[in-house]
Amino acid sequence: MSYTPLDDLNRGNLRTVPSASEDEEQSHRSSSRRDNGTRSALAEPLTANGQASEDPFYVFREDLYRKLEHVDESLAEFLRIVHQTDTSVNTHELKEAKKKLKRSIKTAESTLKDVQMTVQVIENDRQKFQDISDGELYERRSLVHSSRDRLNKTKEEMASEAVKAKMLADERAKAIRRAGADSLGATNDTQRMNTSFIVDSQARTSLLMQHQDETLDELDAAVERVGNIAGNIHAEIGQQNKMLEEMDDDLANVEEELGMVMGKLGKFLQTRDRGQICIILGLTATALVLFLMLAYF
Repeated sequence: MSYTPLDDLNRGNLRTVPSASEDEEQSHRSSSRRDNGTRSALAEPLTANGQASEDPFYVFREDLYRKLEHVDESLAEFLRIVHQTDTSVNTHELKEAKKKLKRSIKTAESTLKDVQMTVQVIENDRQKFQDISDGELYERRSLVHSSRDRLNKTKEEMASEAVKAKMLADERAKAIRRAGADSLGATNDTQRMNTSFIVDSQARTSLLMQHQDETLDELDAAVERVGNIAGNIHAEIGQQNKMLEEMDDDLANVEEELGMVMGKLGKFLQTRDRGQICIILGLTATALVLFLMLAYF
């Protein structure tokens, strides 16, 4: 029996496949592949149902890893803009980088809550998840704690004293440039101290205004989200009201038709007593049920 080597691009190895000659040998190779798949499945961590693929922790964990990497990239970009550019001039890029970093942190925190929820489910019902060892549970707790510390450290770096000092220095240099001279006309130490105080005050005021603008932008975005939610709720309520009106019309029609049927039935039975009519209908339904039971059983 001859074999032809093929290049496996996924694993970088060489493998052999049989030429099209013997069906029995192909069947044997298929059986071996199934055995290997079974061994691979048994090698994965088990959950309460015995399958790792059903454990949402692994899905959330991979998603958390990706989002934490995105947070690191956003932080690096933000710090690059702060320390390598003039933040007093490059305000738009700085603002966008900060927004991007905040969004990245927020989405990572949301995924971290999902990971923490999967850990809490195991802790609350430990007997149900005996396939998950104490060591595995400890590693999951450690992931939650380390990820939270990582996000907290990112927040601290975003609002660190070094960042504030750099931005204040840029604003101070901008105020001096606007005045046209380094000393702003000061001729002695007292005047220079007063000038320095005024420049610092202007720089801090400018930073405070930028911070207020960012807060207002966030508030505007939140109000817009609330408005969109309110609009969706209004549309949903309108649809439900329309459905209720249609249901009310259908009930009215059914009630009218039922009244007509009962009237005709009462006329047929020479009685308009609803009690007697209901008894007759009930006995008829009972007889029908008994007939069906006898027919099928």
